[in-house]
Formats: sequence, structure tokens, C-alpha cells
Amino acid sequence: MTLRNRTLIASAAALGALVLMGAIVLAQYAATAVTNLALQESISPAVDTAADLSLEQANAAGALSDYLMLQRPASLDEYRQTIGRATTLLEELRTSVSDDEELTALVARSLATQRAWTKTDAEPSISLMEAGRKVRAMRETNSPEAWATYEAMTTSSNDLHDALNRTRSEAADALAGFTRTLGITLFVVGLLILLGLLLFFLGLQMWVLAPLTALRDDLTRAARDPAHTAPIRPSGPPEIRAVGLDAESLRRGLVNEIDNAEAAREGLMQDAPLVAAMQSELALADAPVVPGFQLAGYAHSAEGVVAGDWWDAIDRPDGSLALVVADVSGHGPEAGITALRVRAVLRSALRAGRDLNEAVALASDAVADDSHFVTAIVLQLNRATGTLSWCNAGHHPAITVTRDKDAALCEPTGPLISSLGGEWTVRTRFFSLGDVVVAFTDGLVESRNADGDELEATAVGQFIRGMDGPVRENPAELITRLLAQVRHRAADWRRDDVTVIAAVRDT
Repeated sequence: MTLRNRTLIASAAALGALVLMGAIVLAQYAATAVTNLALQESISPAVDTAADLSLEQANAAGALSDYLMLQRPASLDEYRQTIGRATTLLEELRTSVSDDEELTALVARSLATQRAWTKTDAEPSISLMEAGRKVRAMRETNSPEAWATYEAMTTSSNDLHDALNRTRSEAADALAGFTRTLGITLFVVGLLILLGLLLFFLGLQMWVLAPLTALRDDLTRAARDPAHTAPIRPSGPPEIRAVGLDAESLRRGLVNEIDNAEAAREGLMQDAPLVAAMQSELALADAPVVPGFQLAGYAHSAEGVVAGDWWDAIDRPDGSLALVVADVSGHGPEAGITALRVRAVLRSALRAGRDLNEAVALASDAVADDSHFVTAIVLQLNRATGTLSWCNAGHHPAITVTRDKDAALCEPTGPLISSLGGEWTVRTRFFSLGDVVVAFTDGLVESRNADGDELEATAVGQFIRGMDGPVRENPAELITRLLAQVRHRAADWRRDDVTVIAAVRDT
């Protein structure tokens, strides 16, 4: 995933979390805060009104009793004023709680019980007093029916006051709950923001800073190395990986230019026309295309452009592919002439379909009068039989690595090629889809590190096994990475000719 896409996804996730939290807070506020605040604004005055109602009803009852006992007109006027105010308060309460059915019912009940008391007790008693029948009026106001209606009126008023108080308390509790929810939500949002910042910095460190630091370290090592052999390992998101790949490509091009310049300088010390002709003859113009196999090779001389190493690829009459890697003792034009002679004999014999050991024996005859000796390994890859055959004339073992990363060596099967002659045998093993074989000359494995230790064939096998599958199945990339690792390790890289070939079975 690209760094841009990771940033967009992280930003979208953070924005989504904030929007979700905001929506929850707004919904809670809309559902709770507004309603309860409005309810408190209407209920709080209603509670006070209900308290005033109970007081007015009690005052009305007291004024009525005073009038009945003392027959004072002022007490009658006070009764009529207080009962009127009580009725007005009930009407106000009915209007203020009209949205609540339970409270509206309690207001209606209070109004009904007040009317029942005035009709049963107050009005009959006042009428009897006005008729001069005080004893009858006192008996009427103290009757069980009168007391029952008064108790019903006061009970209804108290119930209404209690219900209003309870409603106000519930509204206050809901508002307090909303405040707690808002506080918790804001705390969670704060934690999410802190977590988001932490994840942002971790992502920045892991996706950007760490890959950039690794890339910078590789660039520094490559720049400080006089031969620029330290490989640059791409890592991180695609954008930074692309920069690493470009830097590694630039380093490889620079190393190649340095090698070519050094080879050209040393080549000037040799006989230029002869060197050019021999180099052209030894170079493989076009490797044959054999279905089922991919092939790549690399050759570099230690002195000038004429090397005692070479590699070759020959298509056999039976459809198999023959590979040759050989190394002539010594360097310079004389070694090159021996290399040309042996190469021509091996190529001719293998193209004619001769067995591998017969081709090596013919090459030995070709150097019967030569002072140089030759080590060579001849490989035959046969897709039809799924096998790898080899004849190793005193050469460094080739290495086979299966798709499952099992490594094996193609050990020598006879002496080196020289005027002494000898006998050679052929060995065979399975070579399946995805298997790779790598052959090389001693210039690769006899290089020494800073401690003076040579690189052995088993270490080359470990390098190859450590590569990813797509790299192992790409011969050109496999050779490039193998050379980069070996060259980075070596303290005396240019001490000998280096030739490497790799072939992989792809169908």
C-alpha cells in the first residue's frame, strides 16, 4: 500500500471517529438536554405554583372557619379572595403542564376536589350563615362529608405538588446524566485523539523515518566504500522503495562503469587488436532460447578484457540445454588462446550430441601439448526427463537450490583437464519446476574478507537460499544480488576473473 493511501486511510479513520463522536454528543444533547432544560423551565414555576395552591386552599379553609365562628365580613371576603386565587393557580397549572398527561390529570383532579369542597362545605355553610342559622352552619361544616371533601382537596393538592417535585427531580437527574455522558464522551474523544497522535507518530516512524534512515545508512556505506560495492536494500512503502530501487540501480551502473574503466585501462597494457579479437570470440553473443528454462550469465576479467574464464550455453540435439563454465590457469593472451581451443572443442562435441564425459575427454585431448590446465563443469538440463546431469572436471561445485530451498552441490566427477588426461563420469539428479542451478569460477568464492577468510561454496548456497522466491526464479536478478553480496564482503575483489551463470526451470 502506498504512503499516500495509508495517509488517506488514517485521516479518514480519524475524521470518521470524530464525526461519530460528534454525532453521538449531538444526538444525546438533542434527545436529553433540550427537552429536560425546557421541562425544568416549565416545571420549576409549576412547583412553586403548586405550593402556593396548597397555601391558598389552607387560607381559604381558615378564613371560612373564622367567618363561621366570628361572623366577620372581612373573613368572608378573605375566603372568597383566597379561593379565587386557588382557582386561578389551578388554571395556570393546567396551562403550564398541558404537555404532560399525568400532571394534567392531577391538576384536573385538584380542581374537581376543590370544587367538591366548596360545593359540599363552603357554599352551604355560607348560605346558612347568611340565613342566620349559625348552629346549622357549624354542624354542616363539621359534618363527615365536609371533612372528607376537604381531605380530598388537600390530598389532591399535595399529590400534585409531589408529582411536580418528582418530575423536576427527574429532569435534573437526566440533565446531570447528560453532563456525565458528555464528560465521558469528551474524555473518550480526548483518548482517541491521543491514540490517533500516537499511531500517527508510530506510523511516521515505521513507514517513513525508519525506511529513510535505512536508505540513508545504505547510501552512506555505498558512498564511503571506494568501490561502491555496498548494496542498497529497498524497503518501506512503495514511494520510498522506488527511491531505493533507483539508488541501487544508480549504484550498479556506477560500479559497472568503474569496472569497465578499470578493464579498459588494463587492456591498454595488452596487445589491443589481439585482445579485442579474443574478447569478441570468447563473449557469448546470444544465449540459445530453450523452452522451459531461463538463463543469465556474467563474466569479468581481473586483468584487462581477456579472461581465462568463460561460460557457454549450447542447445543439444535432444532438446536439452548444455551449460559450460570453465577456468584456464593464468591470465592474459596465452590463457585466452587455451580458452578458445577448449571452448571450441566442447561446443562442437555438445552440439553433436556427444555425452558430457566424452566432450570433456575431447577437451583434454585438445590441451595435450599445452602448458595450461583447465577446470570445467558441464551441465545438461533436460525438461523432458526433469533431470540435471553434470560432469565436473576439477571445478568448483555448482549449486542447485530447489523451490523448497534445499541446496546441493554438483561435486567433481573427475580430474581437471590437462595434458595428463584422465577419466570422467556423469551424475544426475532431479531438476523440477522452480529449481535453480548456479555455476561459477573460483574468482567468486576465493575472494577474502577483511579477516582473510575465503568465501566457500556453502556460503554461496546460503546467500541463494536467503533470497525470495521471485528473485531466485529471475536468473539475472539472482546473479546481480549474489555479486553485490559477495563483492561487499570481499576485501580483494579484483584478484581473479569472475564468471557466474544461473539457470532456472520455469515450465
